[in-house]
Amino acid sequence: MSRIRLLAAAAAVVCSTSALADIKNVDIYGVVAFGLMSTEGADGHHNNEVLNETRIGFRGTKELAKFPGNTFIWQIESGFLGPNGLTSQPYESGTLGTRDTWAGVTGGYGKLRIGRLLTPYGETLDWPFANGGVNPLVEATNVPGGGSYVRVSDQIRWDSPKFGGFTVSASYGRGDRDASVDNGFIARNSNSTSIVGHYTIAGGTLHAGYERNSHRSQNSDNDNWLVAFQSPSFGGFSAYGAYLHGASDVKAPITAGSTVYPVGDYDRATYQLALQYANDDWVIKVSHARNDDLDGPVTDNGGHISAAQALYIVDPALVVYARYVKASNPATTAGWWNKSRILLGLEYAF
Repeated sequence: MSRIRLLAAAAAVVCSTSALADIKNVDIYGVVAFGLMSTEGADGHHNNEVLNETRIGFRGTKELAKFPGNTFIWQIESGFLGPNGLTSQPYESGTLGTRDTWAGVTGGYGKLRIGRLLTPYGETLDWPFANGGVNPLVEATNVPGGGSYVRVSDQIRWDSPKFGGFTVSASYGRGDRDASVDNGFIARNSNSTSIVGHYTIAGGTLHAGYERNSHRSQNSDNDNWLVAFQSPSFGGFSAYGAYLHGASDVKAPITAGSTVYPVGDYDRATYQLALQYANDDWVIKVSHARNDDLDGPVTDNGGHISAAQALYIVDPALVVYARYVKASNPATTAGWWNKSRILLGLEYAF
């Protein structure tokens, strides 16, 4: 009996030691983010709301003893609450696993992950090009039955190691939702392929990418292209910009608002440019994005967004900022297009 107890105690020690070792390789991270936003609607009325994009995540690593040079990596991240506590999108549910949640391995071949994560195309657009208030034009691409993805759930993604100043990322994702929502999540029996290359030279970076979405909605396929740059900093001053092109093949009429888009091919170009100044205390940027006219069976006059933002660094982990956005889209008469938006916010990262 004493021998059994001794073996049980030894096993408990081994298990507890192993568990502690694993916990040491787990990080808790997140963002506490709040904002006060006032949006002027088409009727001149101001809609005021509190934004809450607070979220938390867990990530970890584990060296694989039987496969030297390979590391198991994982991440679980929560969503955040939508405006006024609404949960109109899955990532606004505030539950674990609704944002970037994945598992994978890393080694000399780069990084390989599966799960719900950013697409290479969406990640490149998201920062810095869509940042600062111009994301409604930059991320959407604005063609009927089209638009790029930021993240996809059923996805496998590979990120290469560095080859000099060059890296490449590629992904493939599959959709399984029944909903037929234009510019929503992937429709059923759909797939999304994304590839982006990055080349860093003399402190600046060049980007080129492509995204193919089969069944972007139940009635359309979609292609997106991007070419972008980020300049080096000269005395705190820098610039970045992007050229985007979106195209869609609409196979059955699509209704968006009061407009019906008939069967046919549509395409549109989008341009974005930003100037930024940064020092130890401040980051100040002005950004502008515009659409060309829509080319297809139904056309419109495009639109543009201008934004200015001043961000103050209270602490390396805490920033406060003020943002003003002015939008104009002659083809749209509803919502906050043709009007303005003011946002005061703070973000604390841990």
